[in-house]
Amino acid sequence: METMSFRGGSHMSFNPEGTVISDVVRHRWLWASPLGGTPDSTFAFDDPAVRVDYPVWSPDGRWILFDRSKPEGGDIWLMEPSK
Repeated sequence: METMSFRGGSHMSFNPEGTVISDVVRHRWLWASPLGGTPDSTFAFDDPAVRVDYPVWSPDGRWILFDRSKPEGGDIWLMEPSK
């Protein structure tokens, strides 16, 4: 079994090809960790009261969807993954 490094460790999700793991670090930063590559911070909200949670990839790999949670409620965001 091969070991790998990734940045976070909560709410991890593989892209459809199984080559990139998206994960959340301290519920503040969304990271992308390519297998065999360097982890990259892809997104964070400026407001420290806002949490990033539960990233999932769209079936075609074109989008990452995630939950933005803040004291007054939450919503779903989507973004294009960095290439």
